[in-house]
Amino acid sequence: MPFSKNNNSEFIRSNTLKDAYNVCDVVPLEGEKIEKYYIDLSEIRASIVRRVTTLLEFEEEASFSTILFTGHRGCGKSTELKRIQSQWKQNYHVIYLEVNEETDINDANYTDLYLIVIKQVEFALRKLGLKFDQKLLNNFENWFKEITEENEESVEKSVSVESEASLEGGAPFIAKLMVKLLAQIKGSDKQKTTIRQTLEKDISRLKTDINRLLDDASGKLRKQNPAYKGFLIIFDNLDRVPPSVANHLFFDYATQLQELHCTIIYTVPISVLCSPKNPLSLYKSNPNIVPMVNIYKLDRNSRNLDYNQLGLEAMASLIEKRVDVDAVFNSRQELLKLAKASGGHVRQLMQMMRSACQIAKTKEHDKILAEDVTDAFKELQDQFTLFIPPDHYPLLAKVCINKDVSRDDIGQLMLFNTSVLEYIENKRWNYPNPVVIQDELFQQALDAIPE
Repeated sequence: MPFSKNNNSEFIRSNTLKDAYNVCDVVPLEGEKIEKYYIDLSEIRASIVRRVTTLLEFEEEASFSTILFTGHRGCGKSTELKRIQSQWKQNYHVIYLEVNEETDINDANYTDLYLIVIKQVEFALRKLGLKFDQKLLNNFENWFKEITEENEESVEKSVSVESEASLEGGAPFIAKLMVKLLAQIKGSDKQKTTIRQTLEKDISRLKTDINRLLDDASGKLRKQNPAYKGFLIIFDNLDRVPPSVANHLFFDYATQLQELHCTIIYTVPISVLCSPKNPLSLYKSNPNIVPMVNIYKLDRNSRNLDYNQLGLEAMASLIEKRVDVDAVFNSRQELLKLAKASGGHVRQLMQMMRSACQIAKTKEHDKILAEDVTDAFKELQDQFTLFIPPDHYPLLAKVCINKDVSRDDIGQLMLFNTSVLEYIENKRWNYPNPVVIQDELFQQALDAIPE
C-alpha cells in the first residue's frame, strides 16, 4: 500500500486518494487511533475535557455527579468521551456505552436508562469476579418477577445467551431479565409502553433498590481496588434523541436522571440549549459544550464574517495529521478551502474530504483540485436543501445578522439539523452552516433584510 512519511511525523501519512479517503473516516477515534490521529483543539475551542477532568478530580470517594455533555453531532464528542474513558480508568471503573445499542433512541425514557445501568453494572461486577449482595439481589429480582410476571423459565425461553455478550459467564436472572426487557422496549411499541408504565407505578421502589445495589457494587469495587472512587458511566449517543424527546427526558425527568448513586455523563442534544423550558437550569452543574472550531472572527455588526486563520489551521491540521497534503492536494489552498466550507464542524470536514477524494478519482485527477472541493461542497449542499423548510430561510438570515438562534422549537430544530452551528468566544454565539450561507434561497432571504 503506497504511503509517504512526513519528515516531522512519527507515523506514515496516506499519500493516495484511495488511502486518504479511507483514513478520513467519520467514525469517532478510539484506542490506537486516538494516539495516532488526535489533535488537541483546546486552544481554539473550549477545553471541555479539562473541565470534566476537574470535576472528576474534585469528586470524593462514594460521591456522585451528573455531567451533561453536549455539542453538534459529529463535533468530536465521542472522541473526547473516549479520551475521558481512557484517562480515568485508573480512578473509576468506567462503563462506556452507546445508548442506541440498548434502547429505542427515537423514544428514550429515563426508566430505560435505569435498566441499562443495572444491566451494565452487574455485567461489570461479574467480569471482575464480584457479585451483588445476594439478599439485595433476591429482593430486587423477586420484585421484578412480581411486577413483570416473569420467571426464570419465561426469561430463558426469550433470551439467547450465546448472542448476548453481557450474559456470558453464569449471568443471574436479573441480567437476563434486563436483556429481555430492553429488547422488548427497543423492538415493540406496545411492549415498550407496558414495561414503562409498569415500572413507573412504583418508581420509588425501583430507584431505591437500584441505588442499594449500586452502593453495594461500589463498596465491593473499592475494596477490590482502593484506587477506585466508584463507577463512571458514560451514556454516549443520547444526543441523537429528537428535540421533542430530549425536552421531555431532560426537563420532565431531570430529577430522576440525577438520583442514581454513580457518576454519569449524559450526552445531550445541542437543541436542548435553546429549549424554552430551559431544562439545563434544573441540573446542579452547567452543561459542558463542545462547540465548533472557531474559524471566524466574530463581529456582531457584520453579516459576512472574516476568517480566523488560527481556526482554519486547526481544521486543516485534522487532515494533515492523516494525509500527506503535498501528495493528495494540488495545493494547500484546496485544503484551506475545505476548512472554510466545514464551518469548523469536524464531521463535515471529513465528509467533504472523502467526497473530494471520490470526485477527483472519478474525474481521473491525480490530486484534489479546487473544482473537486467545489463539487464536494455542492453535493453536501444538495443534501441540506432537502430537509430545510422554505420558511426557515428568513430565520436563518436573522441568525446570520444577530449571531444568535431563537429560543424556540424552530431554533432547536436548526441546531439539531446543523443548519445553524454553535460557537463559543467568551460566550456562546451562532452562525449558519456554510452550506446554508451559499444557498440561493438563503441569499434571497438575507438580501430581503435591510442593512
